[in-house]
Amino acid sequence: MSTVSPTHSSVLTSQVLRSASTAAAKAAAPGPAESAASTPSTVLSLDTLTAVDVVYSKPAPLTQRQAWTSESRDEVRLLMSANSARGSAEGLAGRWRGLGGALLNQFASTGTDYRQSLVNYQAAETAGVSMQSLDEAALESFSGIAAKASLKVQTRSGQTVEFIIAVDNNPGRNGLQVEIKSSGPLSSSEREALAKLAQGFDKALEGLGQADKPRMDLASLMDFDSSVLKSVDLVIKNPLDAQPLSSFKLHLGPERKSIEFKGLLGETALSVDGQTPMGAVDSRQRQSAIDGLLRKFDAAAQRSHADSQLVGMFKDAFTQLHAATASSVSSVVTPERQQAASRIQPLLSGLADFEASFSGEFERTGAYGAVTEKGNVDYRLSQQTEVKQTARDEDLRAEQTQEEKLLGRYMQSRGGVMLDLASGNYDVFTVEDSTRTSTQLETVKGKLSEATRQTEQQLLQTVKNMVNFRVEEESRTPRNKSLLESLL
Repeated sequence: MSTVSPTHSSVLTSQVLRSASTAAAKAAAPGPAESAASTPSTVLSLDTLTAVDVVYSKPAPLTQRQAWTSESRDEVRLLMSANSARGSAEGLAGRWRGLGGALLNQFASTGTDYRQSLVNYQAAETAGVSMQSLDEAALESFSGIAAKASLKVQTRSGQTVEFIIAVDNNPGRNGLQVEIKSSGPLSSSEREALAKLAQGFDKALEGLGQADKPRMDLASLMDFDSSVLKSVDLVIKNPLDAQPLSSFKLHLGPERKSIEFKGLLGETALSVDGQTPMGAVDSRQRQSAIDGLLRKFDAAAQRSHADSQLVGMFKDAFTQLHAATASSVSSVVTPERQQAASRIQPLLSGLADFEASFSGEFERTGAYGAVTEKGNVDYRLSQQTEVKQTARDEDLRAEQTQEEKLLGRYMQSRGGVMLDLASGNYDVFTVEDSTRTSTQLETVKGKLSEATRQTEQQLLQTVKNMVNFRVEEESRTPRNKSLLESLL
């Protein structure tokens, strides 16, 4: 049955009446063959249209709810409540702020495991459903796409402790979940060493969680008591797409130290051996080597037009990771070989062997904010060192090789206007560089008998001028170098 509003009913009734009147008038008018006598009257009956009111029930109002796993009051809970109220503009850093250090201090003081969850959500009162059951359901459904940060520490005694912070990414609500899990009881010295990591943990999370420009601030976390703690691992996973930070891994162990970062800027990866090839190194030599490599990174970035922020993160990670490398005495440097080692060491880089890389896509904008350039870069650098004992017990032979590779490609508009790839009119720049440097050293009776450094370098830049998708002009600029130096 159709429902008609009162207003519509009146209009419709009026229209029916007018039609009926017209029909009646036509019926009453005499035709040519009709007499003047009265004609029978015509009666028209109209149905009455009844208006029906439609009534909608008012939905129950939504109320803001805050659900907790535990009602215990402590510093961690207070921080969780404060951080959950921070705006999204602060990114993960705002949600994490201070929580890492609070968890470490919590465990250092109590030595017990811990778990707490918080979910802020909206709910409407429903007949037959208690608010407590709604809270429990919200906590149980804590987002499966949560961003998680985990700090795992292993002690020299073999115990492990893990500190976890999860940020709920579910749209329409926000939440935090923290947990401390330990494999067993720790000594007072172990708990004290953990407490000293609090500031470093907070600094690392604050830097990596920035909403606009993530940064590496890892030096304090790397500075742990290695006589008590064996290894430290920080792992972060953010499953949402197109985030400043997608994933991060930091491993600090006696054999190896490494960093992996992935995000909107691109990717960086570094792996450094746990000790330098010849043991303890003069700090000035090591810093000089680091400064020289930082200049290499800048030169590669300038040549390939790589994103400056990505390269900056890479440089910070490289510097901090090498600064944390142990300079313990190498097993090959015995008292009998000290004289030979003192001759060889100054001619090596002074750094532990490593593998390092950064890659990513980038854009550049012009004076008016339009994109004028797009490209991608892949850069890799490594060092390998081999030190052997010669036939004479007091002598050594060493070979150290550094290899550098750069592949960059970018498309650039002409005249600083907006880059329009669909037009087929732009310039394409390609950079393909490789450099290999090998240093060979050998001693006889503790004195250098051989000291050479060989460098092979191939640099190539190609420029293609595209007009209507066709190469109108192409130029290649190679620069090759082969150099053999005597270091004696």
